[in-house]
Amino acid sequence: MNIAIILASGQGKRMKAGKNKVLLEINKKPLIYYTIKPFQKSNLVDSILLVCQEKDEIFFEKIVQKYGFNKVEDLIQGGKERQYSAYNAVFYLDKKILKLKKGSNKDEEHLLLFHNGANPFVSRKEIEKSIKTAEKFKSCVVAHPTKDTVKKVNEDGIVFETLDRKKLWNMQTPQTIELELAKKAFNKAKADNFIGTDDVSLVEKIGGRVKVIEASEFNFKITTPIDLELAEIIYKKLPQKYF
Repeated sequence: MNIAIILASGQGKRMKAGKNKVLLEINKKPLIYYTIKPFQKSNLVDSILLVCQEKDEIFFEKIVQKYGFNKVEDLIQGGKERQYSAYNAVFYLDKKILKLKKGSNKDEEHLLLFHNGANPFVSRKEIEKSIKTAEKFKSCVVAHPTKDTVKKVNEDGIVFETLDRKKLWNMQTPQTIELELAKKAFNKAKADNFIGTDDVSLVEKIGGRVKVIEASEFNFKITTPIDLELAEIIYKKLPQKYF
């Protein structure tokens, strides 16, 4: 079973919109609509879990109903940090899957696709390649090769190393992790009070391998008002079959 976990409980403080940024509109539809749609349409995604703030649940329920997103089986409450929201999702699903396992194939593998609610232009091709890659490696992430020169600097702002750009990638989502591996990684992070900057960093911390696959150039996280303006431009350029 392949389950998309869409993390949409962020505060969006840098957007300065006064509400959850995934409820802002692109071409008269909420941003989260575009995020959910490719997972809904993918034949390889079995179900979707939405993680949101309690105060936003009613808005998400209306969106799910209005656009017929019948793969969205559950909405659960997120935590104060993104990682806590993902943790809640992992163990909520684990309990649910344990119940479903009774009388079923106990050896079935379950893949969790962690995806930012504010990454609206992920393609079905990326989603499906992520699933197929994680079936082999247990963990994978979509990312962009770094285009810029990246330097390390000290506390005084003095450069002390220029990093090899060929080895640097900027992480995006989905980040796909096999359920049992995700449980180990999130439990270890909780025990160590470790907060990673993304989901697969928790897998790395317990010695797991993470396979990187290249993301679409349109798959990026909307964080600031200018990102939202860019998303409007990109939407008009993308073919409808992309969504």
